[in-house]
Amino acid sequence: MTEHLTLWHSIDRTRWFLLPSDMAFPEGAFKLQNLIGKEALIDANSLTPFEVTEHQARRIAKDQLGETLDELKQGTDEKLAELRRQLDEKDRTPVREDTTVTPNAEPALLDLLKKLPGVIGNSLSGEENRVHAARTAMSDLQRRLKDAGIDLDDRLTSFPDRLADLRKDAEAQRAATNEPPSDKQ
Repeated sequence: MTEHLTLWHSIDRTRWFLLPSDMAFPEGAFKLQNLIGKEALIDANSLTPFEVTEHQARRIAKDQLGETLDELKQGTDEKLAELRRQLDEKDRTPVREDTTVTPNAEPALLDLLKKLPGVIGNSLSGEENRVHAARTAMSDLQRRLKDAGIDLDDRLTSFPDRLADLRKDAEAQRAATNEPPSDKQ
């Protein structure tokens, strides 16, 4: 209802009017002001059908404020989404024309360096659930690196299995030579 209506008040704020935005009123001596401070001189008699009580005016102003805040929030959300999209696009754009490496490569490589000791430890643990955790970590890292322009094919994801196989081979070799297992693993 208030979409094309504007709330106006007398300068002393004792009278309130809900006026159609697209309607032209005859000029007069009665001074009005809207909620954003715009003033107008209008014939007082032409305003009578549009007069509302102060209580109604407050309710209308509250509703209009809510609508305005919703529109502002929606506009802000849309702008933030657009900025996120632009940042994501920039992060996926190669740093130079002669490479596929993107700005995301540095954090992906740092993450690899941070997680590598845990991957090695889990891979050599001999426990299948920890080897599986190492595989999952390396798979996630490989995907991040690939998204950043560094394609390591399956070498990264097979690393935990290769380490686990080395451990199994060492255990098998020890068992074959009847060598007691080492306390340092």
